[in-house]
Amino acid sequence: MKQRVVSKRPISKNILVVSLSLLIMLLLSACNGDPQTQQKADQNKTQLDRQIVHAQSIGVPDSLLQPIIHQKTQLSGTTAPLTVFSDQPATDYYSNLAQRYQLLSVQVRGLESQATQQLDYQASLDLQTFEGALTQRQGQGFVEAKIFQDQLTRDQNLLAQAQYPKDYVKISADAKNGIQALHLMGPVNDLLTSFQQTIHQLQQSRLDTTALNQEADADLQIFRGASTAEAYQQLLDQLNTHLQQTVVISTQAIPYVGAAKLQQFSADIDQAKQYGQSVNTFQQRLDTDKTALTQAKSIGDFLKVSAQIDRDIASIQFPLYRGKASYLLQQFHHEVTSWGTAHQYHDAYNGASYHLDYEYDAQGIGSDADIAVQTAQTLDDYKGAIDLVTIDTRHLHAMETDYSDKTPWNQPHATDMQLMNHYGLMQGQVIVVSLIEQTLRLYQNGKLVNAFHVTTGQYLKPSPPGVWHIFLRQSPTKFKSSEPKGSAFWYPDTNINYAMEYHTGGYFIHDSYWRYNYGPGTNFPHADASGDTLFSGNGSHGCINMQEQQAAWMYSHTTYGDAMMIY
Repeated sequence: MKQRVVSKRPISKNILVVSLSLLIMLLLSACNGDPQTQQKADQNKTQLDRQIVHAQSIGVPDSLLQPIIHQKTQLSGTTAPLTVFSDQPATDYYSNLAQRYQLLSVQVRGLESQATQQLDYQASLDLQTFEGALTQRQGQGFVEAKIFQDQLTRDQNLLAQAQYPKDYVKISADAKNGIQALHLMGPVNDLLTSFQQTIHQLQQSRLDTTALNQEADADLQIFRGASTAEAYQQLLDQLNTHLQQTVVISTQAIPYVGAAKLQQFSADIDQAKQYGQSVNTFQQRLDTDKTALTQAKSIGDFLKVSAQIDRDIASIQFPLYRGKASYLLQQFHHEVTSWGTAHQYHDAYNGASYHLDYEYDAQGIGSDADIAVQTAQTLDDYKGAIDLVTIDTRHLHAMETDYSDKTPWNQPHATDMQLMNHYGLMQGQVIVVSLIEQTLRLYQNGKLVNAFHVTTGQYLKPSPPGVWHIFLRQSPTKFKSSEPKGSAFWYPDTNINYAMEYHTGGYFIHDSYWRYNYGPGTNFPHADASGDTLFSGNGSHGCINMQEQQAAWMYSHTTYGDAMMIY
C-alpha cells in the first residue's frame, strides 16, 4: 500500500507543474491589440502634452486648462483590458484613447483662441478707461500726466502688435496700474496742497516751518516723478503722516488757523448757495463754530473746536461739488444752445439750418458731460465731471473766439496758442483742428509748420472736441463699418492709405479718395465736385478727412504720441 501511495505523488506534482506552465504561456500570449492603434494613442497623448505646454507658455489662464489637465490625468491612469482570445477589445480601447486625446487637443486650441479674444477685448476696454482718466488729468493741467501719456502710447502700440493671451494680460495690468495711479493723482495733489496751505498758515503765525517746508519740497519732487499706483499710495500715506505732524506744531497757532478755517467754511457755504444748494444747516454749524472758537480758552478747547470745523468743512464738500457739477453743466448746455441758435449754417444745398457748435450738443460731447454728472456717486466722481465740463466749456469758448477771428486759415491763430499754453503743449508737435474753419494746423514747438483744409464729422456724427493723442498709425489699412448694412452710416469695406487714430472708437485722421472738396461747409450736406452724393456729399462719421497727398505728408511728419487738439 505504501508503494502505491508513493508512486501517485510524483504524477500529481508533474501535472500541476505542467498546468501552471501552460497557464503562464497562455497569459504571456494574451492579446494586446493592434500595435499601430496603440502607437497612435501614444502620439496623440504626446501631442496633447505639447499643446498644453504651448497654451501655458502663451498665457492661457490655468483656470481654463485645469479641467483638461484633469481629464488627461484620468485617461493616463487607465489600462487596456486583458483578453486571451481576441485583439479587438484592446484595439478598441487604444482607438478610443487616441480619439479622446485628440479631442482634448482640439479643446486646448479652442481655449487658446477663446482666451486670446477675451483678453484682447478686456485690454481694449482697459486702454479706453486709461485714456479717459488721462484726458481728465490733462484737462486739469497736471503736467505730471505726461508720464502716463507716454505709457498709454506704449501700451496702445503693444496692443496693435499683441498676439498671445500673455501679451494682453500684460497690457491690461499696465493700463490698470496707470488708471489707479491717475485716480490717486487727484487725492495726492489735494493732500499736498492742503499740506502746503497748512504750512503757510503756520508761517503767518510766525512759527518756524523750515523742516515742514523741506518735507513739502521733497513730497512735491516725488509727486512730479511718480509713475505707478504704488508710488502714489506711498506718497499718500507719507503726506498723511506729515499732516499729522503739523498738529503738534499748530497747537500754538490754533486760534489763527481756526479763524482761517472758518473763513474757508463760510466761502464754501456761499459757493454752495450760488449753485442752488440748501445751506441752512451749514450756516447754523458755522455760527456754532464761531461761538465755540470765541469761547475757547485752553489748548484742549481749541483742538476740539478745530476738529469740529474740519468735520463741518468736510461735510459740505459733497453737496458743494454736486451742486457745482450740475450748475456748470446747465451753464454749458445753455451756452451751447444760445450761441448755436445765434450762429447757424444756412445750407443752400438742402435748405436746412444747422447750429455751428453742434459738436458740443447732445449728439456730440454734450451727452458725455451729462453721463459724467448723472452717474457720479463719489466726491472724486463729481470733481472729474466738473473737470470734464470745464474742458468742454474751454473748447467751446475757443470755437466762439475763432469764429470771430479774421486771421487767414493757414496762419497761426491766437486760440491755438492759448490752448497750447494752457495744456503745456508749447514744446513738441501739436495737431490743431478748427471745426469752425474746417482746418488742420500742425505746430512744432509753438511754430506753425503746415495747414490744410479738412472735412470733419457731420451733424449726427461729429468729431469730438478735446485734447487727444495719436496712438495708432496704419499705412495702408482697411476700414470696416461698425454699423449694419442698411444703416444710414454703413459703408462698404474701404481701403485707406494713411490712417492715424487719435481717439478710441475709430476716430482717425485719414485720406479720403472719394472726396474732392474740403474746407468750410463740407461737414454739412453739399454737392461734392466728385459727383459722389452717397459718401462725399456730407461730413465724415467723426474722422478728420484729408486729400490723399496731404494725408501722406501728415503721416510722414507726425508720429506716435503727438498731441491733438480739436475745438
